[in-house]
Amino acid sequence: MQYWNKYNQEINSVVERTDYLYEKWAKQHGINSYVMQVMYMIYASGIHKQKDIVENYGMPKQTVNTVITDLQKKGYIQLMPDENDKRSKIIILTDEGIKYAENIVTPLLNCEKEILAEMGKERVEMLISTMNQYAELLEQRINKSDKKNKEK
Repeated sequence: MQYWNKYNQEINSVVERTDYLYEKWAKQHGINSYVMQVMYMIYASGIHKQKDIVENYGMPKQTVNTVITDLQKKGYIQLMPDENDKRSKIIILTDEGIKYAENIVTPLLNCEKEILAEMGKERVEMLISTMNQYAELLEQRINKSDKKNKEK
């Protein structure tokens, strides 16, 4: 059973190290990691709603709102009404926002693409599959534990 403890520590270590490296990238570009993540999501991931950022990336709702408000004040984004959901707004990059994202996000995307190419398609697909399975199983256990705690 000792090896499971070692694996757990190594998984957590590599996840934290990866998070740290993305934070380091953001700092090197003069922004905080939340701003970088939101710009990355809007520019590269095609996510255009605050709700989707919160749900897909596990960012705190208030933090996302603060970042969106700040980006809007700086003229990098516009919020447009969502015709399908009156309570929701669609986030759109302005021309200035696209230039801003190109200076910060595009070099990171290029770096990531080089790394993935170096790793090779098979290993990347295995990594994605394995991490998804781990996350799904972890979510199931956490939800099960949460349900038990609420029943007490």
